[in-house]
Amino acid sequence: MESKHLVQLATILDSGSISAAASRLNVTQPTLTRNIQTLEMQAGGPLFTRSRHGVRQTPLGADLARHGRAIAKAVWSAQQVAVRHGLGLKQELRIGVGPLLANNLMNEMAQDLMAEHDDLSLLIRVDTPYRMIEQIHDEELDLVFSPKVQSQTRDLVCDLVLEDRLVVVSSSQHPLAIRAQQTGSLALSDIDNQAWINMGTYARFEESPVERLQSMGVSGIHTPIALSGDAAITLKMLREGNHLSLMPEKLTRRVEQQYNLVVLPVDADFGRRDIFLWYRARDLDRRWVKVVSAAFARRMAVVGDQTESIQPLQPKQPDA
Repeated sequence: MESKHLVQLATILDSGSISAAASRLNVTQPTLTRNIQTLEMQAGGPLFTRSRHGVRQTPLGADLARHGRAIAKAVWSAQQVAVRHGLGLKQELRIGVGPLLANNLMNEMAQDLMAEHDDLSLLIRVDTPYRMIEQIHDEELDLVFSPKVQSQTRDLVCDLVLEDRLVVVSSSQHPLAIRAQQTGSLALSDIDNQAWINMGTYARFEESPVERLQSMGVSGIHTPIALSGDAAITLKMLREGNHLSLMPEKLTRRVEQQYNLVVLPVDADFGRRDIFLWYRARDLDRRWVKVVSAAFARRMAVVGDQTESIQPLQPKQPDA
């Protein structure tokens, strides 16, 4: 089988038709049809069926198309390496982060890394913890900042880089924030029957914020808005003063003045939200683990009186 035929098959299935795939691949439709016929003879069966609604993959076609996508991805990666070297960028680093970390820390960290390594090509991907762990398994990411996940973590190392806890956050103009200024503290019952912004609904690590609150006995939770993948929307809506949200304390305190937020003094323990730096075990000796954890520690150390200085963590040593 020719690798280009597998790539062409994947493009046909992804495009939905031979004509659309031919346009994407910049080949004629008759040429593409002949190539697929050749591939079907070599594979020993049909790869897709045709209808007026487009093409539909067969099980055999789906299996071969996965290999075609992998080949196309490898070729694209090789092209990016060539482009980077042509621009004088000899090193690549791919970092995965969650939305809140991306919104209020990664800009500064990226500037630090680029200033220290002028030949570095930096890719930052924002996603859910579950998907980022899969991407580091698939070697699409080098390092991931994420909480612990309920996922298979074979061959991965995770170093604790930030101890944090979940807290209830609101605008300083929220009625509960004003009440807290007068009373000094709030009871768990005070946050009943409030409107919440639910962050991380589809993150698939531990339990969702709504489930956490319900398990603690908070009733009447109204979550008209659920957000995944973008922290800026949450922060801006919280600033309007109509909602509460369960968020990591130390990451929130980095932007509390910018978004006019406060941590409500609720007399309850909402659990941990520690951050770990994940990487593949075979990369233990990579200097980027040390460089990135040190950059993270420097930026997190300047959060204000509420956050203690955090020391850079050293990469773990392989077990004997």
